Amino acid sequence: MKRLTAIALVVLLAGCGEDESQAAKDLETVNQENKSLENRIQNIKEENSQLEENIGAKEAELESLREEESGASEQDDEKEAENQQE
Repeated sequence: MKRLTAIALVVLLAGCGEDESQAAKDLETVNQENKSLENRIQNIKEENSQLEENIGAKEAELESLREEESGASEQDDEKEAENQQE
């Protein structure tokens, strides 16, 4: 009877050992997926940052063009006023 109990205990522990090893494999898989997702998130953040910089540069360029256009328009108005006085 003791022998049968010992064999049953060994079989039970062996079965639990496999579950733990499967759990460890699953945990490793989940950790790898998490790392992959974290890398993707970091890449997206970097892309977003670059896009924000590009938007800022384009907005500054647009503002500069508007100022130039405004200045050119004022010069045209001054020339027109001078021509009308003559």
